Amino acid sequence: MFLVTLYALLGDDIRLLAFPKSVDDTFIKMTIASLFLFLIELTLGSIGQPDYLGSFFFWLDLISTLSIITDIPPIMDAMTGSGGTAGEDGE
Repeated sequence: MFLVTLYALLGDDIRLLAFPKSVDDTFIKMTIASLFLFLIELTLGSIGQPDYLGSFFFWLDLISTLSIITDIPPIMDAMTGSGGTAGEDGE
């Protein structure tokens, strides 16, 4: 999970800095995979650790896991209604 955490923290910035737009789909798939891995970890932690569910660390993990959603462009576009078409209105 260490590498997944590093990817979650730096992956989108590295994608924007060093990769062409043609590999965006690969990064989106990796981000979705990391989101699901963190959700699985959160679920297993809730089941396996006494007093984890509802604790400070549970809420910290949940918020950080849900924040990954903002790194997935199709989901973020649907949430904001932008559709990735900036400048269509002639501005």
